[in-house]
Amino acid sequence: MMPDAIMKELWETKDAIAREHGYNVEALVAHLRARKRPKNQNVVDLRAERGSAGHRGSAGAAEAPDER
Repeated sequence: MMPDAIMKELWETKDAIAREHGYNVEALVAHLRARKRPKNQNVVDLRAERGSAGHRGSAGAAEAPDER
């Protein structure tokens, strides 16, 4: 479990970013998309995995086995 101080800082940061963009989701998304990603940051694109066997449903969601 994370210490309360970390959670408090996280929420303060989130609130500051939201306030800077007038609590407007579209403005926030545009801001985040415009930010440049560091060249050494890896990105994983899971879109190709959606159709693969064994990767059904939401990412990370456990599925119950078939009861036949």
